[in-house]
Amino acid sequence: MLRVIRLLVLLAAASLLASCGRSTPSWNSSSGPSASVNPSGSGMNVVLTWDPVAAPNLTYRVYYGTGSRSYLQPPGQGLKSATNTYTVSGLTGAGRYYFAVTTTDPKGNESGLSSEVSVDIP
Repeated sequence: MLRVIRLLVLLAAASLLASCGRSTPSWNSSSGPSASVNPSGSGMNVVLTWDPVAAPNLTYRVYYGTGSRSYLQPPGQGLKSATNTYTVSGLTGAGRYYFAVTTTDPKGNESGLSSEVSVDIP
């Protein structure tokens, strides 16, 4: 049986901000990804999607963990995605997981975190 939980929050549009003579990507509003949870043979998969950012050559980084704003990935080392979707696979621990996304420009400058979305893993 496929169980899908949809959590929707506002999605971000990002813009480039000038800071010390360089452009730093930044989420423009209080927004973040949406998430769905799907069972798999090796745990639960969480599929994240968000609106693409209208800026050239940006990539995304996904952060997640079991505490709000307390992620398993250190700052600057989120899971990389070239598109506006990412699947976190094999979550086996029951409980609540939190997810947020950043944008990264070609020079490696990373935006602040989007707003968070959480999902409960049974």
